[in-house]
Amino acid sequence: MKFNIEELIKKFKYDPNSVKKNYDGRTDIYLAKASYRYDYFKRILFVVLILIVIAFVLSGNISYNKFYYLVKDIKLASDYVNSVHDTITYNVGNSQSFIEFRSGIAVASRERLSIFSSGGRELFSSNHTYGNPKLEVCSQYVLLYDVGGKQFSLYNSFSKVSEATTEYPIYDACIANDGTFAIITRSEQYDSVVRVYQRNGSKYDYNFADGRVVSAAISSNGRQLAVAIINSDGAELSTEIRLYKLGSNNYSSAKLSFSGVAYDLKVFDNGNIAVMGAEGVNVFNSSLGLVGEYLSNEEIYIYSFGEDNIVISYLSDSKSKNEVLIFNKWGRIEKTITFNDRVIDVAVKDGYLFTQTIGGFSRTNIALGTREDISLVATDFKMIASDRDTLIVCNNSYAKFLYFK
Repeated sequence: MKFNIEELIKKFKYDPNSVKKNYDGRTDIYLAKASYRYDYFKRILFVVLILIVIAFVLSGNISYNKFYYLVKDIKLASDYVNSVHDTITYNVGNSQSFIEFRSGIAVASRERLSIFSSGGRELFSSNHTYGNPKLEVCSQYVLLYDVGGKQFSLYNSFSKVSEATTEYPIYDACIANDGTFAIITRSEQYDSVVRVYQRNGSKYDYNFADGRVVSAAISSNGRQLAVAIINSDGAELSTEIRLYKLGSNNYSSAKLSFSGVAYDLKVFDNGNIAVMGAEGVNVFNSSLGLVGEYLSNEEIYIYSFGEDNIVISYLSDSKSKNEVLIFNKWGRIEKTITFNDRVIDVAVKDGYLFTQTIGGFSRTNIALGTREDISLVATDFKMIASDRDTLIVCNNSYAKFLYFK
């Protein structure tokens, strides 16, 4: 069959007169015109979609795997909670780890990983033999690793993406929003090795012979790596923060203004880096200049990082009350709230502070100071703030959705 370009052009040329030419008089002329316009614009839209797909393929922003993921993942995106206090049940396991994943949860025991939608449906499960499983997540992936072991695996909501075994034990990990993740381990030559895996499949090692890496964080765009390195000078422990551009060994550094070991790091979207320790909080800008500082007289035993906030809790001087401090991403205190019950856990989400005490859970509007409580014996639960109205509380056999009005 000979290709005729003129015939192809005629198919996509808008010609209102063709309606009259083909009109047979047995239908309404208005409907005939509408049908013609619909058919014409459908052909144009089809061509535009093909051009868009070709453009994405050539630019590398879409691939068969990404398209396959999108189609497979529609069942998760369309599964919503539509009843109060929904409950997710799962097999009782040992040494379980819980984390929110796309409004549902991921649950890992020593034997199994399960991913549930917010409606309670199990989307995926996989068996493993991790002695001390821990979870990290981003928008598309779940990273499972074995603390003290040598294995880790990466999952999406319906399959295992990759897995690997390290030569030496893993003691921490982190993941960025774009799917770039880092495993903290060591080697025969170095006290600490931070191995970064990027989405394009490349792998890069950062080796440390002058101290031990206790925590790491990757910026949300996957371009920068922040690490906390502990050094001992006699009896004194000090922590150094280093900031690397991924793929380069060049870095900037700063010392913490408080002594002791850093608990954790977070890189905010504006480039600020928050560092949490037992004796205080430091916030650095993207050049590692200190822009926020809090030194505590009491040991900080509970903390949480939000999207734009830092939350800490410690026992007040009376030893009968808990004080919860909320900082912004510049390290400045926005609110101090006192609780008469011992606080077990804290979280911040969309302008609300969530707290867990022995008697239950509460939500406090940070700006207004108003508080709502849900009574529940809470000592066996792990609290996860899903959104401004929803808490997910997990124990070894089930998770419950708690809703605030």
